[in-house]
Amino acid sequence: MVPYSIPKRTRKMRPAWLRTATVAAVLASSNKTLVSSLSTTTPPKQILASPIVSNKSVPGLQNGMDYTKVGSSDLLVSKVCMGTMTFGKQNTIAEGVEQLNLAWDEYGINFLDTAEMYPVPTTPETQGSTDLTVAAFLKNRKREDVILATKVAGRSERITWLRKDKSSCVVNRE
Repeated sequence: MVPYSIPKRTRKMRPAWLRTATVAAVLASSNKTLVSSLSTTTPPKQILASPIVSNKSVPGLQNGMDYTKVGSSDLLVSKVCMGTMTFGKQNTIAEGVEQLNLAWDEYGINFLDTAEMYPVPTTPETQGSTDLTVAAFLKNRKREDVILATKVAGRSERITWLRKDKSSCVVNRE
């Protein structure tokens, strides 16, 4: 694989392997394919792609959508996960729902990623907008047809609008 070169204007961004590791794993074409690192920094030495468990014919893809299991669970997820990081900031609820419907109906995606601090960049004015889009999408779907992944915001003294009591974001065992 050809090493990934970072354009000069973005050299201070995250290492390339953080931006491309998921894409590299998705693009791996055969079971247990080892994909070489795509970075000019110090990334993991190899990325192990999950084995393909099944393939489903879908209208938008000539070779269909591949599905794999999540870890040792029985969850069968598409090899492509639909992210919602900017939903509610760069698009309306209707546009977000339309994009999600297209991903599910035309491309066979069944894996959705969101987070409590989306959309980004996070602001008090837009906090929760992504949730509204995901909720509107889920209203017309069977729950078993959507694998939903989410994340909790980490510690930040600056982000006080995510908690009802306006406290800063702190993850603890309480």
